[in-house]
Amino acid sequence: MKNDALNYNNIPFQALFSEEMIFSRVKELGLQIANDYQGKNPVFVCVLRGGIYFFSDLTKAVPILVELDFIQARSYLGTESTGNVELIKDLDSDIEGRDVLIVEDIVDTGRTLKFLISHILSKKPKSLEVASLLFKEGGEEDVGYPIKYIGWNIGKEFVIGYGLDYDGKFRNLPGVFLYSEE
Repeated sequence: MKNDALNYNNIPFQALFSEEMIFSRVKELGLQIANDYQGKNPVFVCVLRGGIYFFSDLTKAVPILVELDFIQARSYLGTESTGNVELIKDLDSDIEGRDVLIVEDIVDTGRTLKFLISHILSKKPKSLEVASLLFKEGGEEDVGYPIKYIGWNIGKEFVIGYGLDYDGKFRNLPGVFLYSEE
């Protein structure tokens, strides 16, 4: 992205990470993950909906065979977490005895990820790791589980783009942008 701000439907957003920056970081993470999972047959689990862009690019950047599955939970309304996590879509694969990598767009409060980790661990995988494009300051408080692969640590600001949304909008922005209602 050439500019540091984007005017999307006449709403200016300040760029945090450009499309090029994301591509480069995802490639680095992909090679690290491929090295760690060499000789294994991992199942990569995309946390829908926000994780789809990161998941798609990450799986293409991992030069080993992987299997894909999807899970969906909800805990947000607008820019605020509701505090309640609801499972919307469960895995289709049997992951018992398998190496599993959860791929998440952002760890914010950590409640949703903590819920998903507990849910997936109940299915008895051989191993479970987490990759998140963004890790928001304070997110570690509620997760209680190590995040092995992190694209970037960020502050507490609300971000959109590259899968991240505000009430379902702005997911398709090509980079990650700071969101302001002003």
